[in-house]
Amino acid sequence: MEIKRFGNPAGRSVMLLHGNLMCWRQFEDVIPLLEKDYDVYAVSFDGFDGTGTTTYTTAQAQAEKLADYLRAELHGRLDLLFAESLGCGPAVLLKSSPRVEIGRVILSGPEYLDYGALNGLILRIMRIMPPKQYRTARDKTMPAWALRFMGQTEEGMRTMLSRVPDHISLESVRATWEVGLTLYRADFPVQPEAQVACWYGEKEGHMEKAIQKLRQAYPKLTVRCFPGFGHGDIINHPALLAQGITEFLG
Repeated sequence: MEIKRFGNPAGRSVMLLHGNLMCWRQFEDVIPLLEKDYDVYAVSFDGFDGTGTTTYTTAQAQAEKLADYLRAELHGRLDLLFAESLGCGPAVLLKSSPRVEIGRVILSGPEYLDYGALNGLILRIMRIMPPKQYRTARDKTMPAWALRFMGQTEEGMRTMLSRVPDHISLESVRATWEVGLTLYRADFPVQPEAQVACWYGEKEGHMEKAIQKLRQAYPKLTVRCFPGFGHGDIINHPALLAQGITEFLG
C-alpha cells in the first residue's frame, strides 16, 4: 500500500480511495482543487501501488492497514473518506472499525453485485473475466462489454485508463472480483448517526439494492445521482467532485 500526502496540514483531513485497476493517480485532477484547504491523503491499495511486489487480497486487509496508518499519522481521526467503486469495500469496513473515528464518508458507485449462494457458481462461470480485466490493465483499453456494463464510453474512460499503474498482477484482479461479489455480505453494525453519502451515475446499474443495503447500516444515508454519468464518471469532473466534497463536509 502507498499513501501520498498533499495540501494544507492545518486543514481538515480528506482521504481518497481509488477504484478497480486504478491507483492514487486516479485523483490527480481533483487533488489540486482540494489541497489549498484540506490535508489530502491519496491511497494506492496493495496490488495497485505500481511496485509489482504487493498483491490485493481482501477489503478487510486494506481496511486494517488504513486503520494502522490513521492511528499512527492522524491520531485515529479522519474528517472525510471518499471511496470510488472498489474503494467502497475498505471504506465501509473502516467506518465500522472501533479503532478509528471517521467523520463523514462518501461512497461513489458502490454497486450491488452480491448474488448470495450463487456467487460461487458465478465465479466459476465468469472465470474468464479476471483475465480479460487483467488485459485491460495491461493494454489500458476497455472492451465494449465492459463499457456497457459500466454505462461508460471510451472517451469517459480514456483519462482513467491512462492512470492504471504498471505491474498489476492477475492474482490481484481475481481478488477484486471476489471482493465485489461479497461487498454487502459483512454484518455491518447499524450506525444511526453516521454521516454517509452514496453517489452514483444515472447510467450505472446495480444501485437500487445497494442503496437499500446501505440504508440498513446508515439510516441517515444521503443519496445523490449524477444525470448522464456512468460508473466512475465523477472522477472526470474534478471541479464538481471537489465542490461536492466541500459541500458534504459543510
